[in-house]
Amino acid sequence: LSFLPGAGEGIDEVEWVVARDKPMYDEIFYTLSPVNGKVTGANAKKEMVKSKLPNTVLGKIWKLADIDNDGMLDDEEFALANHLIKVKLEGHELPSELPAHLVPPSKRKVPE
Repeated sequence: LSFLPGAGEGIDEVEWVVARDKPMYDEIFYTLSPVNGKVTGANAKKEMVKSKLPNTVLGKIWKLADIDNDGMLDDEEFALANHLIKVKLEGHELPSELPAHLVPPSKRKVPE
């Protein structure tokens, strides 16, 4: 199943699929002057608009990626946003809810 395209990619993998490209996304992240390990919406947007995706799509990606809804992105959320941009640019649909396998490891709720 690991050949599932788009947002389904990596669904059966133990490792977070976004981790593969995270070093590349981290390099961009640290150019956006993160404060306390997070970049503001305005700074992240400057990077995200380079994808040339419409604002409505970027807004949806933001909602999916800003897991704790604090209006900022940490390095994992930023990597996730970039992963979703890539999914969309490859012509795939975005999920309406973030699939569990795309949730960054640090944001996964540990079952009680």
